[in-house]
Amino acid sequence: MGFCFSKPDKKELLNDSRIRVEDNTRILEVCKEIALGEMKESAERVYDAVRYMTPSDKVGAAQADKKINALAGDLKIALSKGNDRGIIQAEEIIKDLNVAIAERNSYVK
Repeated sequence: MGFCFSKPDKKELLNDSRIRVEDNTRILEVCKEIALGEMKESAERVYDAVRYMTPSDKVGAAQADKKINALAGDLKIALSKGNDRGIIQAEEIIKDLNVAIAERNSYVK
């Protein structure tokens, strides 16, 4: 008896992508709310970029979404620290998020 490995259909991939984008948006919304000063503006820009992402069935976009999710979680932790070290970490994470967003957008074009 053989095994049948079928590729997930496009509709399923798009639904998974939509869910990942929503999860990332939710985490970044929290980051936007807890950020202060100039960091708040940066967090809002990242939040807006992720919030308006188009779901994609591309494998590279899915990997970038996972990277964005991990970085968003790290940003939330850094911002919740509130000290100078946390702010420095948050600035670096936002730079990494911008790169991950640009990478993800390259798969959607």
